[in-house]
Amino acid sequence: MSSLYHLPDSTRPFARTNIQTIQQRAEIMAKLLPGGQSVGEICCGDCQMQAQIYRAQLGVQDYRGLDISAEVVTFNRAHGLDCRQGDALSANAMRPFLDCGAIFFGPPLSVACDGHRLLTFDQVRPAYRDFVSLLPGELGYQGTLICIGIRGTA
Repeated sequence: MSSLYHLPDSTRPFARTNIQTIQQRAEIMAKLLPGGQSVGEICCGDCQMQAQIYRAQLGVQDYRGLDISAEVVTFNRAHGLDCRQGDALSANAMRPFLDCGAIFFGPPLSVACDGHRLLTFDQVRPAYRDFVSLLPGELGYQGTLICIGIRGTA
């Protein structure tokens, strides 16, 4: 594992994306990727709802998640999801996602995020710039990369 960022406190619940946001993502994907492409979700957290909605509404057959937390990966796998443990900034962890038609990158608003203070773009970890340098840069990803932006900045 990379030491570029810290793991979240394991006593805190891990991230879940709300249903409205998932519906917005599905609408975007329907326009960008008609035909039910494969989807990778990086820094996925609890991604059960995403997988269900993408399969039902978009015909996605291949949904994969990646998270740095063993607890998150175990949880997702227990719910029948293809979820792998790894660092989003590791070439080895990202290689299995290169054949995905679309990849969502939604860093967890940084491990320092407590939900009460706003972060600047550069405070989010893993960093967007580092991820983009790796995936389409070094690894040459050719699919559609959808970066989930932070809600606000300080």
